[in-house]
Parts: sequence; C-alpha cells; structure tokens
Amino acid sequence: MSKYNIKNMSIKDKIGQISMYGIEATEITEDTIDLIKKYRVGNIILFARNVKSPEQLFKLTQGLQKLAMEEFGIPMFISIDQEGGMVTRIFEGSTFFPGAMTISATNNVNNAYKMGKIMGKELSALGINMNLAPIMDVNNNPHNPVIGVRSFSDKPEVVAEYAWQYAKGLQEEGVFATGKHFPGHGDTNVDSHLGLPTITHGRDQLDKVEFVPFRYAIDKGVKAIMSSHINFTQLTKDGTPATLSKEVMTDLLRNEFGFEGLLVSDSMTMKGVIQKYKPEEATRLAINAGLDLTCLCHPESPRRETLDYLYESYLNGTLTEEVIDERLQRVLKAKEELHVDLNKTFDDIKHIVINDEHKKASYQVVEDALTLVKGENIKLSDNAIFVGYKPRALTIADDTDGVGTIEERLTRELPNLTTKIINLSPNDDVILD
Repeated sequence: MSKYNIKNMSIKDKIGQISMYGIEATEITEDTIDLIKKYRVGNIILFARNVKSPEQLFKLTQGLQKLAMEEFGIPMFISIDQEGGMVTRIFEGSTFFPGAMTISATNNVNNAYKMGKIMGKELSALGINMNLAPIMDVNNNPHNPVIGVRSFSDKPEVVAEYAWQYAKGLQEEGVFATGKHFPGHGDTNVDSHLGLPTITHGRDQLDKVEFVPFRYAIDKGVKAIMSSHINFTQLTKDGTPATLSKEVMTDLLRNEFGFEGLLVSDSMTMKGVIQKYKPEEATRLAINAGLDLTCLCHPESPRRETLDYLYESYLNGTLTEEVIDERLQRVLKAKEELHVDLNKTFDDIKHIVINDEHKKASYQVVEDALTLVKGENIKLSDNAIFVGYKPRALTIADDTDGVGTIEERLTRELPNLTTKIINLSPNDDVILD
C-alpha cells in the first residue's frame, strides 16, 4: 500500500500521475503551469531545449517539484535521455559522458558502473530522478539506423552485464534507470521515429539474443523498462507495435518475466505508432496494454488533447478506473523512493555537478577505449594536417548536432598540427584549399 492516498484523487489527477510530458522552455512558463495546475500532469520529461546551464536546470527542476508538491503533495518523476555519447541532453558545465560502445570498448565492465555512478550523482543533484537509459538493445544489425553505437555490443551477454552495471550505478545514487527498448530495437533497419520497424524472429532467437539483457536486468533489480514501437510478428501476430500490445507488455514482460517495476513508453508521437493511430488513441491503448507512464515528448499539441481524450475514455468505459488505479498504484509506490529537498540551493550542489574529477574519469574512459585495429600508431610530420567536420545528428534521438570541440582540443594538444574543420559536403573551393 502506497503512502499516497488515491481515494481522494480525482480521475484527472490519476490520469496526470501516469502521464509524462515535455515542456517548452528553460524556465517555468504559463504553458507549464497550466499543464500542471489545470491538466494535472504529474511527471515531466526534459530535452536539450530545456537545458542551458547546470544552475538554470537546477532551478527549473526545483520549480517543477515545488509546483507538484503545492498541487498534489506528490513529487514528480523528472526524466531525461542522458545515455552519453550521441544521445546527450546536458552539454554545458557538467560532465559529458561517453556512449555505450565507447564504454564497452575499454573491456572493463567497471567503467560502466563508474560512469553510471558519476552520472547518477550529477543527475540527482540537478533534480533529475529518472534517466531513460541505459540501452539494452543488442547491436546485431549493422544496418540499424538508430541504435548502432548506442548499444554496448553485438553480444547479448556483454550488453547484459555492461547495461546492468550502468543501471546499478545510476540507481545507487537515487536515479531510476530505464532499460530500453523492450523487447529489443537492435535488429531493425527502420528508425521507429520515422516508421514502424518489423522483427520476424521466433521465440528461440528472441530468448537467445534480444531478451537476454532485459531478463538479466529484471533479475538484478532494474527499476524501469521502456517499450519499443516495433512490430514483433511472432509475439503479437496482428501487426501491433509492442508498446500497444498486452501480449508483450503484460503477458510476457509482467507475467512471464516477472517484472514489477515501471513500464515507460517511448514517445507516443513517433511514427512507429502514429502512422496507424492518433497519439491520443495510442496512449489509451498503451495504458490498457500495461504501460504505467506514457510519454508525449514534444512541447505542443496533442498533450492537452490526449489528457482530454483519456478522460473521455474513462467516461465512455474504454479506459476503466480499475486499470488506471493499477498503473497509478505502481507509480505512487515508486515515488515513495523519491527524495525532494526544496530548501536546497545551487550552491549546495554545485561541487557535485561542476566537478573536474568527474570530467577526468569520463575522459579516461574515452582514452582507454581507443583501439588500434591494425597497423602502427601515426607519426606526425612537421607539415601534417587534420581535416574533419563537426558532429552531425543522424537520428532524431541525437542532440549533438554541431556540438564539438575537436578543433580547439587538437590545437591545444598538438600545436604543430594544422587543423581544418569543414562541412560534411565540402564544395570544390574547400577541397582545393
């Protein structure tokens, strides 16, 4: 039984507590206040658009929790996709962490734990209590357009151990780790942001590969798992994305695998669901399938439309109070673990977030990951030149477009090296130069 009494909660309050929505700015706006006070949203997901500096982010999360405590007396889950590497939302001031494949390239699983632990310290200090990471997808398709280096390995046992150690580090610091994307997004050639991928593997293959990291993490105690918008033809038989499938989310993950933590949806505005369903309808189907927290990530329509639709679904009986209460009780039970201190100031936590030791540890992992595949180390001549280009986001999940300091770093570390940063598609003048 949760310490939060659901008997005094309205249906709209209950729906708000099982919703996690995006907001528009780096500070609390009238839109955000309306979303919380009028529409009763009880959880927020942050992106790079919401982050300007550690101090600003801290003040934003403190303000959100203050609103939540005033309105509901219940803290918020404030989540973020901070995988490290190409999926990073916090850039300035705090530590920039390596991605999954970089960590596993060190061949030292303790680095996964160490990075998760340090990241957990910083996120917790900043007021973020749920990280939508780590990736538990096995990178077993070289043509995958969205996972790739976000995965720890193409070997399921390696993914299982590294992902769990990363999650363990986060959770020891009070941050809910979220393994994703169940049942597995590794063997797809379609990005679920842009379409509905299909995986046709039978149960034997899934048990040997895709399910391995998730079952391992469940046994170890991962607190949350994110669903994938993928059609697993041998699991649902009807083309339903896994997120919307009771057979996958409840019968398989809950009942067979014994997962008792939070089930979190990927964004309900991704093409993997909305090419067939409206986000509002998909959200209702996801809740009925077994999801505890459904995410609408974009700071615009159809956030309010979805909340209104869910209330109407309750009134017409297509979403029952019994189902809402079952999801709600699990969310509220999890929220008993959240510790919110509204008296803290940024000065109290600044030393945790802006921390040179953390940055050194992160950079050391990157150095340890460097691998000479063949040949010999490069010997620079006096007139050597390095030609490169700034990072470019290749998927919607990636916020690192144009973010990079390689030119500055090379100039500082190798002053005799001429460095030129060019566009990805240079014209003839640049090439001749």
